[in-house]
Amino acid sequence: PTPRAIAAYLDRELPGLASGPAGPARRTDAGSGGGLAALHRRMHETGKHDEAAQLLVAASHARSHFGAQDRDRYALPPVRLATGPGGVSVVCFPALSAISGPHEYSRFGQAFRDDRNVYVVPSPGFTDGEDDALPDSLETLIQMNVEGLRECVGDEPFVVVGRSMGGCVAHAVTVALEEQGLRPAGLALIDSYPIDASAQDGMGWWQGAMIGGMLERIDRFDMTLHDTRLTTMGVYNRLFIGWQPKPVDAPILLLRAVEPLRGTTIEADDPARWKAYWPVPHDAVDIPGDHFTTLEEHAGTTAEAIRAWIGTLRIEEPAA
Repeated sequence: PTPRAIAAYLDRELPGLASGPAGPARRTDAGSGGGLAALHRRMHETGKHDEAAQLLVAASHARSHFGAQDRDRYALPPVRLATGPGGVSVVCFPALSAISGPHEYSRFGQAFRDDRNVYVVPSPGFTDGEDDALPDSLETLIQMNVEGLRECVGDEPFVVVGRSMGGCVAHAVTVALEEQGLRPAGLALIDSYPIDASAQDGMGWWQGAMIGGMLERIDRFDMTLHDTRLTTMGVYNRLFIGWQPKPVDAPILLLRAVEPLRGTTIEADDPARWKAYWPVPHDAVDIPGDHFTTLEEHAGTTAEAIRAWIGTLRIEEPAA
């Protein structure tokens, strides 16, 4: 949809929300903190999942941006979740949905307390109600995250972890690191799917199930979904359009949730087809939980699976 079409839809469907004096965000619909959030929810509830995604991409063009030369100014500091003597650090990248942030890994990090260092490198734009500038390109985003990771690990060995769309970030960061001569010991993807998953045969359910799970969490935890978080999500979705993961030297582990989300289509002739997949060579292991609960009530078993995997990796000692 064009910006004009969006404005017309807002005027028609959400009178009083698309215009008028500026003021604090309001809960205009269940869990919504603005007109865009309410419209996005309504489109999802009426089954217009692809159109809702297009809406966010169109609205994302209204966000201010910064280029590579300004990335230091806008980079967020990494968050340390655990400290320990383990020789291999874990550097995590959150998903890029509207409810994303370092908090996604809080329980995961607790599972490594006193064991090893665990960090989260956040992407900008998820501060509630703040219209933060965002990267102008995928290259700017990835290099910013590469530098955040380097700040965490220095010359020590490490693995890279991403969950959901954060797996795309983690993979792109791994590619950039290897191109720059810094080799991660491994790359772990927690229930990540490729960007174009919903366009694949038999995967038409994917977009609606993922957004439905996000909205369920907003309702369950009485969160307010600000419009700025949705436009941030739209920016990152736009930056990743057409992106495909390249093969890397680092071993890849895909951790697949075994519980389907509500709305998942399970095919009788291939009952495991709905599970997370990745289009470059990797090992896979099934873990308890669904797409979200793998880092919620099942965060401990997810952490244990990654801990066990780290124990199998060939670790290069830092140069003296």
